[in-house]
Amino acid sequence: MAAEQGDEKDGLDVDLKSLSSEGLVELIQQLEGSRHHGLRKRAQKELVDRLKGQGFTSQRIAILLTTNVYGVVKKRAIAKEWADALGVTPNELMRLIGK
Repeated sequence: MAAEQGDEKDGLDVDLKSLSSEGLVELIQQLEGSRHHGLRKRAQKELVDRLKGQGFTSQRIAILLTTNVYGVVKKRAIAKEWADALGVTPNELMRLIGK
């Protein structure tokens, strides 16, 4: 997969397909708050696609993302961050977790 234009300009390109699922999670965590927003979004999508390929539903993934997260504000922030990767809106993701 080619890098996002902003990521490419900064010399950052990662072959997401070659990373393990654990490697994807680590990359997503490391890129939180960085200027490599496009790469983080692609990594999130890759991880979600792998989970769905293993039989996870969007609801199950949404629940996993918000397990041990307390407060609606924090859950909404997660919904906003991960909704695109799941192919839903942030409001739909909140409904999936029962909020």
